[in-house]
Amino acid sequence: MIPLICGLVAIVSWLAFLFFGRRLLNSIGQEGREQGLHFELQAAPRSDHHVESMLAHNPRSPILLRQYVANAIDRNDLVEALRRSEMFVTRAPRAPEAWVAHADVLRRSGRAEESVAVLRKAMRRLPRRVEILAAWAHEALERQDWAEVVRRFVPVRRRAPRRIDGYAEPAKALAHVGRPDEAEQLIAEGLVQLADVADMWHQAAHIADIVGKLDEAIGRWEAMRERFPGEPGGYSFGAEGLARAGRAAEAEELIRQARDFFPGDKHVAEVAARLIPPEVQEPAPAEPPAP
Repeated sequence: MIPLICGLVAIVSWLAFLFFGRRLLNSIGQEGREQGLHFELQAAPRSDHHVESMLAHNPRSPILLRQYVANAIDRNDLVEALRRSEMFVTRAPRAPEAWVAHADVLRRSGRAEESVAVLRKAMRRLPRRVEILAAWAHEALERQDWAEVVRRFVPVRRRAPRRIDGYAEPAKALAHVGRPDEAEQLIAEGLVQLADVADMWHQAAHIADIVGKLDEAIGRWEAMRERFPGEPGGYSFGAEGLARAGRAAEAEELIRQARDFFPGDKHVAEVAARLIPPEVQEPAPAEPPAP
């Protein structure tokens, strides 16, 4: 009896190994094909003709179908975008991008209830996919349901601890409902996870600002400049913070530096126009009277 049980266990284990091994190899192969298609797509991603010619040979490719939907959205042809997003879901139902794209097109078309229904269905079918969890969280953000935003971003952070929106958006929601300490705690977690990402410092400074901790925000803009000297936001937003704190001379000096460092940046130019006083023009010398 014992040898029979051991034999059955060995057979089941071997079949499981074959099953999951095959799935893993298929997944690796699919990822490689998608990377190749992404490279080929870059020749003319906005051209429907180019995308359609590639879809003819790869009809279930998520990366091609997503671009196909995006092209119709870019033209503001929502009727066509809806047709394409429905095709996306039909052809690639296991791709989370398909459900997110379809829900997005429905929302853009003014069909909010149907958009939510699509996301609910996606949550049932693909409950572990970060793309679906994030789209579900952003749906609450769109409605400004702050308590739901905080709740829905919890699994997003759990599965993708290096997503900035997993910290920034619920922190903003907490600030909106008068829970600044919790907002700051969440941002502190984000800074631990994403200390090497400039936008995390941008969001951290912004959150400190909106909860009324302006000195903390100024300090974070300064830290951003030290860590990421090539990011203009650390200068322009930092100068605005200094100005609001009544430190006009420091704000003017900082935005002058930013204007020199980033002469083509639009936000830097706008802030400089507000913070730097207009130059006083010396009157032109009078011409001597004619003899």
